[in-house]
Amino acid sequence: MMKKINWRLWAPFIVVATLFTNSLYAETPKLSSFNADYIVYRAGKKHGEANRYLKITEQGYQAGYSSDISWMIFSDSRRETSDFILEDGRIKPLRYTMQRSGTGPDRYYELNLDRQQNILREGKNRKSKDVSWQEDWLDQISYQLQLALDLKAGQTEFHYNVLNRHGDSKMYHYKVVAEEMLPLPYGNIKTLRIARIEQNSDKQIYAWVAPELDYMLVRLWRGEDNVEQFDVQLHKLDFTPAIQASASP
Repeated sequence: MMKKINWRLWAPFIVVATLFTNSLYAETPKLSSFNADYIVYRAGKKHGEANRYLKITEQGYQAGYSSDISWMIFSDSRRETSDFILEDGRIKPLRYTMQRSGTGPDRYYELNLDRQQNILREGKNRKSKDVSWQEDWLDQISYQLQLALDLKAGQTEFHYNVLNRHGDSKMYHYKVVAEEMLPLPYGNIKTLRIARIEQNSDKQIYAWVAPELDYMLVRLWRGEDNVEQFDVQLHKLDFTPAIQASASP
């Protein structure tokens, strides 16, 4: 009997992004645009590709993630975007989208954070969600960029109030656990290994970021009951010069 696949295990991973200023956010940092390509492995075999990007927009910034994965008769294609502004070293999300296709039903999710009225709106119809506004909310993409900012500022342990695709929040806890030299398709590079800390969980998530590449995510490993689910490794990386984006929504 074929084992049922939990497609949430292929969900976008800790994606940690780029370029920041010196400690304590003395000045508003600038983020560099980038485009990063990854290879998705499972048990040492290639099962797909992924891409992450960050670009300047008229509002501020947009970060994106996409992946195309196949395994046996199963396929999974995902596209995510996060539009946000940056104020005093803190990321403030404006809009998050996620669409998924492949084996099983297609899905689309959208969150809009109205910062003028302090209202969270969900779905294509932008229906107001009956929750109390929290200024520290981050979405599934933007919290990864905030993690990189905090790493650049010298922090080693992190807590983030993250909205899921339905607009429900959960506190995420991460911690730097090791320094390691890592061989990758991109090349050998010095990294920090970061673990997600969860109580009473059978899932394991480790991310490796490279300080010399502006804390870019270079590898992500996820397992369940210590059995590998995927291993994502950096293949190619392109940067463009940092330009200060507007901080106005």
